[in-house]
Amino acid sequence: MNDHGSNVSHLAARALAIMPGGVSHDGRQLEPLSLFIRSAEGARKTDVDGRIYIDFACGNGAILLGHGNSATVEAAHEAIGRGFHFSAGSEAELRWAEAIGAMMPAAQQVRFTSSGNEACLLALAVSRAVNGNPAILTIAGHYHGWAAPAVLPTIPLHEYTPSACGGTHLVEAPSVAEAIGALRNGRFGAVILEPTGASFGKIPLGHDEARQLADAARAARAIYIFDETITGFRVAPGGAQALYGVTPDLIVLGKILGGGLPCGALAGRRDLLSVLDNRQSNGHTGPRVAHMGTGNGNPLVATVGARTLLAIADGKACARADAAGERLRIGLNSIFAEQNLSWAAYGISSGFHIFMNPRGRSFDPLAFDAARIAPAELAARHVGLTNDLRIALLAEGIDINPWPGGLLSAAHDAETVDEALAGFRRAIGAMAERRTMTGWGEDS
Repeated sequence: MNDHGSNVSHLAARALAIMPGGVSHDGRQLEPLSLFIRSAEGARKTDVDGRIYIDFACGNGAILLGHGNSATVEAAHEAIGRGFHFSAGSEAELRWAEAIGAMMPAAQQVRFTSSGNEACLLALAVSRAVNGNPAILTIAGHYHGWAAPAVLPTIPLHEYTPSACGGTHLVEAPSVAEAIGALRNGRFGAVILEPTGASFGKIPLGHDEARQLADAARAARAIYIFDETITGFRVAPGGAQALYGVTPDLIVLGKILGGGLPCGALAGRRDLLSVLDNRQSNGHTGPRVAHMGTGNGNPLVATVGARTLLAIADGKACARADAAGERLRIGLNSIFAEQNLSWAAYGISSGFHIFMNPRGRSFDPLAFDAARIAPAELAARHVGLTNDLRIALLAEGIDINPWPGGLLSAAHDAETVDEALAGFRRAIGAMAERRTMTGWGEDS
């Protein structure tokens, strides 16, 4: 990637001229040049200069069946022939909603949005309308879309008072234990969290903690919201609620829900979502929430999404992706141990995170336990070192997310994972020749 092809360089120059940072998503920014992809198939994608990469970004988590899955491609072709937008409902939308309900029993009703970000905002609006309490509790590091923290400033728990600010707002608890304590004080109308922990388990949250939060929320009569934008249909066909055996009141969905196309949904209890029923004949006398969106329930997205959920329902795709994720994590830790590098790979299901050891701890990567590391240390990022790692990996035909880490799909078979591990070994070796990687280095 140091010797960029002419097409990448040309497109990067055009992008920088017309788009901030040359991208439409912060995670796509790379120095010196960002990646431009022409096509993708299975577990691989090809850039505009013909270079092929094993893809560990997987549509930022939206791809589980692999790129170009025949069933979803066929569904898209069928839907395109029928029309792009009807300004009305469609049977495809109903099949999509019914598939969610069949896979997630807590999803008694579903309202579609155009993104997981919008679904998060709708969850907050519904919560406030139901109980009148504008204070929504969240946990440090848990991501619920860029709009919530940008438009509704997050308040640290120790600074929060009921009069802290007007309108719906997020209050951030430093830890699960402090969130449980805050719920018991009865000051919050809802709690929203990523059920496997911040950023798909970068800061892990276990089964017991999820259940304790649910119990505390119910005792306080607060609405319990699972943000399953990433975990939905990935950690299990029924999402984290099925994996953990915890029933949320509201569920935020996105990513895999649309099979790679832009989508989102808010699902959950019928009585809560009734505030979105604005028919005059519904007999509802309480507060209502007006909700529109040009892309909501789009028939093309609905057709692909419903076909994707059908393909995932038996659990085999999740199991294949999970097995690939475990193989990659074990292999990466073996490489770190071989290189005497105090980094570690960890995660759950089909995801992985790379702990770059900001404090220079001494540990065996093969025995790493993320639960023993402070959340702030797990969350710490070194932008320069991560960028160097990504560039070194791209040179070996591997693309990861900037966490640093990534996700795998059912198309990542054992042979592909082993090929990637060989590339990781070469990339890390090349980096070791240029700089010390046991700590943060000079540009931390």
